[in-house]
Amino acid sequence: MTSKERLLAVLNDQHPDRIPWAPLIDGYYTSSLAEQGIHEMNVVETLRYIGADVFERHVPVVREKTDASVKYSVRREGDKEIQTFETPVGSVYQVYQQGGNTSFRIKHFIENKDDVKTYKYVVQSRYYEPDYQPFIKEQDYIGDDGLATASGPLTPIQVLLQDIMGIEGFTYAVADYPDEMHDLMEAMHKSNLECYKVMAESPAEIIIVYEDTSTTVMSPRWFDMYCTDYLNQYADVLHKAGKIYISHMCGKLKGMRYQVANLTVDGVDSICPPTTGDTWAHEALEMWPGKVIIGGIEPPALKRMSVDQTKEYVLDILENIAPGDRFILSTGDATSYGTPIENLIAITELIKQYGNYPIKF
Repeated sequence: MTSKERLLAVLNDQHPDRIPWAPLIDGYYTSSLAEQGIHEMNVVETLRYIGADVFERHVPVVREKTDASVKYSVRREGDKEIQTFETPVGSVYQVYQQGGNTSFRIKHFIENKDDVKTYKYVVQSRYYEPDYQPFIKEQDYIGDDGLATASGPLTPIQVLLQDIMGIEGFTYAVADYPDEMHDLMEAMHKSNLECYKVMAESPAEIIIVYEDTSTTVMSPRWFDMYCTDYLNQYADVLHKAGKIYISHMCGKLKGMRYQVANLTVDGVDSICPPTTGDTWAHEALEMWPGKVIIGGIEPPALKRMSVDQTKEYVLDILENIAPGDRFILSTGDATSYGTPIENLIAITELIKQYGNYPIKF
């Protein structure tokens, strides 16, 4: 089988020739290659270099725009970046600060009730246009080496928790002004549905929503209230168009086992074991029969381990998930900056030796 055929086999509940090995590689990791004395490579080149099955993330299929009544601007002040939306009902802004090899948010868009009204206006001004050609070009570039995947919009609560308000801000807001927060989330959901309708007509076969679900950021009750119905509606739009819909859930999930079971998504991506996560791949396969499980390797552990330790770690995963139905071996979220590329190549060699389907020990 080609890598593309192998990945599609698993995603369509068929049996591959061997377990796919498709680590989540992004620009954060590739930017560290020079430190290892390796020439600069893009994501697809890096995956080819290590001999993995290409499963590229975040390939665009949609252009998000706002109408002329909203003006968006970005300016820099020293090591800070300020992003601002100006609308007829007010302005909101957020601030990022650069630090080391990354940046982090030090102010959110929404900090009070007036900001909720303004940001709702921004959401309602949005519309979506097809942008399919970049995706077609990227899939042609990948060819039989794997698949390009597109990214669908998150549930409103996840956007608010991760980006727009933060956990503390959202928690106080839903208690202090629940009606305004409900209206905002409904507006965000309506906007998401319009985006998913455009994605449903796209050439992307696989759509991934990066929910980053974890009991460290929300309770099972909140998931029931704010995620389940929305995600299932998005899945319905995509399934009607023959798409595969996967939810990226890279956190601690055992406390959400019943909530995830109630989702109609086709798979769960970036399953992460302890200590970053709390769920081993074989446990996820047992908890969610019928769903494809992607992940299994804790990224920080992969960075720390020697080649021999990496092989022992992955052999244990393969033994526990045998015979290997519905499973794609990957990192449980993005491969850490500076992970020795020898560890990634060692996993490729191990999969070729021990990963034939069905796995037998």
